Amino acid sequence: MGDVFGRKKLFLFGLVIFTGASALCGISSWLGDLLGVSGATTLISARVLQGFGGAFMMPQSLSLLTVVFPRDRRGMALGIWSSVIALGAIVGPILGGFVVTDYAWEWIFLINVPVGIGAFIAGLIILPESTDPHATRRIDWGGVLISGLGIFALVYAMIEGNAKGWTSPLILGLVAVGIVLLIFFVFWETRQADPMMKLELFRIRNFSAGSAITLITAFGMFGIFFPLTIFLQGPIGYSPLKAGLTGVPLSIMIMIAAPIAGRLSDRIGSRWLMVAGLTLMSLGIFFLTARTATDTTWKTLILPLVVTGCGMGLTFSPLTTAAMKDVPVGISGSASGIINTVRNVGQVLGIAVLGSVLQNRLAANMSTRLEGAPLPAPVKDHVVTLAGQSRIEEIPVALQNGYQQLIPQVMGDLRLAFVGATQTTFLVSAITCAVAIFVALIIRNPERVGRRVPVPAEAMAESAAQEETSVPVAD
Repeated sequence: MGDVFGRKKLFLFGLVIFTGASALCGISSWLGDLLGVSGATTLISARVLQGFGGAFMMPQSLSLLTVVFPRDRRGMALGIWSSVIALGAIVGPILGGFVVTDYAWEWIFLINVPVGIGAFIAGLIILPESTDPHATRRIDWGGVLISGLGIFALVYAMIEGNAKGWTSPLILGLVAVGIVLLIFFVFWETRQADPMMKLELFRIRNFSAGSAITLITAFGMFGIFFPLTIFLQGPIGYSPLKAGLTGVPLSIMIMIAAPIAGRLSDRIGSRWLMVAGLTLMSLGIFFLTARTATDTTWKTLILPLVVTGCGMGLTFSPLTTAAMKDVPVGISGSASGIINTVRNVGQVLGIAVLGSVLQNRLAANMSTRLEGAPLPAPVKDHVVTLAGQSRIEEIPVALQNGYQQLIPQVMGDLRLAFVGATQTTFLVSAITCAVAIFVALIIRNPERVGRRVPVPAEAMAESAAQEETSVPVAD
């Protein structure tokens, strides 16, 4: 839609929706009372609207950068873009932890309102407008519906698989439906005059490899954030603010490494930077596994988080640069939409699948450790269920009636079970990121950029016109 109607328009449109939805999240309790529904229902509905706005914004931000910056400066621009995202990753958890520790949770969302208004005014003044001059004004609504239903079926199955059973007819049926729909989606797109997803993009080797790496790294990276947060605030007992501060070294390293990697990718290409980054990321997560214990502190996590953050910073900017560098400017919106969708799917699957690994291992470890405890079988089963669902604060309550003396022992067993489950989850995440190293070797490096030579305006215009009308194919 950005390629057709204007990338700036779509970015600002999404920003307005996201900002308005943030305000609705902040007043969801009051709005729920007004409408006669629960505050939670109102909050979830407003969050859906936030996601709708974000879906308009994110692809446009990437395609706008691709349009504005020439190929030989795109890496640096995307490096700064990644660095700013890392800055948000620093400020968000710290500010969020501070708010929920000392103030009402509604302020988490209300803070977005003045930021969104300021961003809208700045975008209105600064951002250039651009479209694909060759795009028709038709929207492939069939492709939108088929791909949306297919992704929804797979993601829902991954999220609910642990609760409903991975072999249940519902979960197996959803997985089958999702796969069939996505296969049919590809068939559908080949029959459309102006498809939503330009399949010719996947003939570009760097774009195909970059999309695969984006999926894998998003899966592995977000798979560690979720269990780490639960581990720090659960067995270790950190407050939300302290847990947020613990992750600062990782984000700082991304901020430092991303612009440097972006600049280097303009000069030497992305392949070896990505191989180095993914190697450091995998080693950092392996290191994090070794540092996970019942006596873990924020100090013991600094070094593995620094290594992991450095690896992420060396990976993200060259990855985006490699994926987008050979994409013609005219269809950059479609390309950035695919990259963002792949990243979001990877994030959701990482949280769902690795979250399920954490829950399964936690329940299994807890069941093993309670085998010799003098507890009736129903009580043991209840404690194991609570542990598997991370409802840690309810376990002492479950032992209040006649088993108070066993609370310290059971909570000690829980901490050990949690350590083992977290280590397993981190290990799966590290192995996943390591797989991406081999995919990165497929990336094709461009010729090295030497000293920039002034190019006549006529030649630049001719080059831009050729770029708009051609799709390079990897040799």
